[in-house]
Amino acid sequence: MNSDVSDLILAINTLGDDLVGLELGVARGASLINILNNCSIKKLYGVDNWKPFADFLKRVPDGKPAYGITMETQEINRFLTYHTVKYSNQADKVKIIEKDSLEAVKEIPDKSLDFIFFDAMMTEKQSYEEAKAYYPKIKDGGLFTGHDAICREQVIKPIEKVKKEYNNTNKIIIYKDCFLFRV
Repeated sequence: MNSDVSDLILAINTLGDDLVGLELGVARGASLINILNNCSIKKLYGVDNWKPFADFLKRVPDGKPAYGITMETQEINRFLTYHTVKYSNQADKVKIIEKDSLEAVKEIPDKSLDFIFFDAMMTEKQSYEEAKAYYPKIKDGGLFTGHDAICREQVIKPIEKVKKEYNNTNKIIIYKDCFLFRV
């Protein structure tokens, strides 16, 4: 299954077996299921509140929304996620946290994740706040991965700022529209 996380599956698999991971920004669940079906997963968290939003991520930011998602679309996205997880034959490995990302982070123990797939950012401020909140949840040696790397100003720069605050000197590797670095 092709999804936003496809280019990161191999890297996630280098972490070993019985992984604990998290996808931040589940949408329709395509990346969640891709991870579940292609990695050795013990537990996979999915965080999304499925509320309407305007996405401002652009290669060259201009302060105008790139697109918006309505409540009707979010209801469909939520249904598709739960439906796909239910019939995945691996639903027992998935925990959906249906909350705002900065509330959901409180349910994840520090240093409990082998990896995170960061795919919920819509603004530079949100990228920074979520990266700062979720960074401590990743085990030493784990992977901080994500999507929308082409939006350098709104995604990569805020994450670089968080890395610096945590004294992480590991290089961010970018491939296509994905990124990763070791914690």
